Amino acid sequence: MKLLHYGLQRSGTNILESLLKKKYRVQFLNKNKDGLNPERDSPLHKHFRLYDEKDIIPEPQFRNEYKIASFNDFEKLLKVLPDYYLVISKDPYSWFISYTNWAKKCNWPPVPYHYIMEYNLFYAKWLEFSRQTNRILFVRYIDLLRDPDAELHRLELTMQLKRKLLFPLRSSVIFKVRQSGEFSIDRRSYYLNEQYFQSYTKEGLQEINDLINPDVITQLGYQKKEMNQ
Repeated sequence: MKLLHYGLQRSGTNILESLLKKKYRVQFLNKNKDGLNPERDSPLHKHFRLYDEKDIIPEPQFRNEYKIASFNDFEKLLKVLPDYYLVISKDPYSWFISYTNWAKKCNWPPVPYHYIMEYNLFYAKWLEFSRQTNRILFVRYIDLLRDPDAELHRLELTMQLKRKLLFPLRSSVIFKVRQSGEFSIDRRSYYLNEQYFQSYTKEGLQEINDLINPDVITQLGYQKKEMNQ
């Protein structure tokens, strides 16, 4: 089974890939070349910015000039077409905290916009394309944490994935993920118990609620949160 997967940085792309590779006979076609000049502006890169507003891309290495009108136009850019596309997301509140910390760690240049605008644009474009094909599937990071076997089973049934022969002897739990370090019980609890809200001020949370696209988060399976929730 040939797959392409996409998501903004800090959305769980590595965990999704690790879980699927561990359990199923799958091949990811994404290009993530190591070296001095990784092709981070390629449509095959898992963090590829599909949306048209290229000024809202924080890191120059990810900047691209593709203007893609339709899903069919996107597939014309690919030499090998996947059987399915997987698009993973975190809820906007936990994602924003993680993404902001990542930007600081990587010394990204300051931007004149709120990072949540990237979230709006990135997932809105994939949601738009998903209405043009049944080969785009959305995955929520929280579902992989809460019950990985149930979420993988959903994907298995939808995509008709074939399991690896030795998988019954292995666990679905991921303990260490590339770029993410150890996957501890505390870290899992951080997301499941929504402890990331402790990092917000009332004003910071309100700013996100004012900017977030309600249609996007609803279609992804999230809802707005207030400080007293």
